[in-house]
Amino acid sequence: MFKTINEALEWLYRRKKSVVGLHDFQRFLDEHGNPEKKLRVIHVAGTNGKGSTVNYITSILRHAGYKVGTFTSPHLLNHNERIRVNGIPVPDEKFLEYLNAYEKEFTEAGLSMFEIDFFAACLYYLEKKTEYCVIEVGLGGEFDATNTVDPLVSVITTVGFDHMEYLGNTIELIAKAKAGIIKPGKPVVTHVRDLKALKVIKETAMDRNAPLILVKDAKDVQAEFGYLRFTYRTYKDLTVQTEAFYQAYNASTAVETAFVLKTLGVQISRKDIYEGLLNTVWAGRFEKVSDDPEVILDGAHNEEGIRALCETIRQRRKPCTIVFAALKDKETDRMIESLLGVSDDIIITEFQFYRDKGAFEIAKDYGVTVIPDYNEAIHTALSRIDRTIIITGSLYFISLVRSYFVRPI
Repeated sequence: MFKTINEALEWLYRRKKSVVGLHDFQRFLDEHGNPEKKLRVIHVAGTNGKGSTVNYITSILRHAGYKVGTFTSPHLLNHNERIRVNGIPVPDEKFLEYLNAYEKEFTEAGLSMFEIDFFAACLYYLEKKTEYCVIEVGLGGEFDATNTVDPLVSVITTVGFDHMEYLGNTIELIAKAKAGIIKPGKPVVTHVRDLKALKVIKETAMDRNAPLILVKDAKDVQAEFGYLRFTYRTYKDLTVQTEAFYQAYNASTAVETAFVLKTLGVQISRKDIYEGLLNTVWAGRFEKVSDDPEVILDGAHNEEGIRALCETIRQRRKPCTIVFAALKDKETDRMIESLLGVSDDIIITEFQFYRDKGAFEIAKDYGVTVIPDYNEAIHTALSRIDRTIIITGSLYFISLVRSYFVRPI
């Protein structure tokens, strides 16, 4: 019996790597009444853009008047952020109640932290009587714990090289893992542009008789004064609270998903779409946390994410200093090469995390500044005059440094 939430979370974190696999996890769910099958789910996978797309879809549904559960990972500040209802994280006492009630069964079944989180989320959404749940895949798709749901619609944002030790070292294998969330007869929405990946998705959708909806390109994308405006289909001047150009892709995917939901009987108006996008704020995604100096946090943590970040940096045309740290399973060479194309001042650092990659190992002979102490690296960057400071490379790193600039309420 855990007496405090901190004691319970310490136990939970020790179970990070204890994955039983989809078959055994499904058996655990079967033995506990299949709570995942009782939810009305929008299931979202992809290499990048999952979290943002999940939050745009959630906000659109909330503005349409629905009670919405949201499941995402990792968290930025508090573990409970992973399980939310109408934007509010599950309370400590409720999460503690679930962990105490099932701790023995979790241990006997050998469940991982992520599997436990997802099971607890399903229980919470049922208890709160949510009308829709927007569920983000943890890793891949086909063998992810969340792939036990029976969704109304599946969404695949992008496919790129990441987690190759688990998903495979070709774009086709990674796409196959993502396409694993496609269910027989259920529509799938995708913004995937890579032709090899898209071919796999199309073939999977055809094999499963699942209608495939391709997201169109956003038009007239413009960023200024903290907002991004664009046109999608007949929706002109859609607006989101960011200057990150890549969010036009994610927001467009959310809008297309809303169109599909409408065909399934979900009541969503044009106003809900406009207001849902406008009122979405997603921390750590090109998030401005200081004006003087201008400091932006961006959770780009793989090659594709860094390329999207660089696109936005080029559009801003303002000199920037980049503070970069990454995990050891990332293609940091390609990430650094992309960043060198948009900045002449890159500081490589590191942080204490079991998957952290050393600063000197990342920097190699690229001619960048190396400051292993991330506190010193940030203070050095802040001393630069008339430059935007961009801190990026890992969501875990962003989570760590965000407290420097954003104080909890």
